Amino acid sequence: MSPVNIVIADAEPDAARQLGQLIDTYPNLQLLGACADLPDTLKALRCESVDLLFVDCQLPGLWGQSVRLPDKTVTQKPLCVAMSHSEQDAFQAIAHFAFSFLLKPVGRPELAKVLLNAHSLLLQSPHHLYSPYPLKIWFARGHEVLALDEPGVLMIQAAGNYLCIHTTGGNYVVRDTLKAVLPRLPRSFVQIHRSTLINLHHLRSMSMRKGVLIAELSDHSVLPVSRRFRTLIEPLLRDFPLQ
Repeated sequence: MSPVNIVIADAEPDAARQLGQLIDTYPNLQLLGACADLPDTLKALRCESVDLLFVDCQLPGLWGQSVRLPDKTVTQKPLCVAMSHSEQDAFQAIAHFAFSFLLKPVGRPELAKVLLNAHSLLLQSPHHLYSPYPLKIWFARGHEVLALDEPGVLMIQAAGNYLCIHTTGGNYVVRDTLKAVLPRLPRSFVQIHRSTLINLHHLRSMSMRKGVLIAELSDHSVLPVSRRFRTLIEPLLRDFPLQ
């Protein structure tokens, strides 16, 4: 799969450097450069094949009448992610050019969610409009339906006829089985053990320890990969960046 080409437009050197360091940890992302002003940003967009642009809302000249970043109402590259120290800038940015917003300083979990959404949008047909909303995963829980954002789910573990769904915001228990839920989950979920599914978007590292393949997730959970499921997970790793 071709790398996702990224440009950062931010007049704050420390903020641009910090974001660049996070981006560099993803093997399928290519940081083409960081621009400190609008003219350099527009020049980079004309000269490079940019897929994703991270732009600070306070970039000088950004809101000038003569400036036009890619319109978010049509599917075209690059996709724009707005950034700011203030959430008040989010509405204007998303209304005009951004498909998503990040509050500065940018954290790894928030960046991971944006990258997941961007990855999905870049794979879409150019004839479809895109949505900034993350994919929902639905679980029945008693008399209610539990709707979870796919980027926030770390893993799902089974205990008899119950599942414990581990997320970045807490854990949920539902009455269901892995066999029943696996067919309706996105392809980022893979079984590594008879009682465990993991979200590959939260996979940080894989290592061998005393002959056992170990998966470490973004929350530092350490899980064994059984021999039975090793052949399932290894071909998928090239499509999902380690966190």
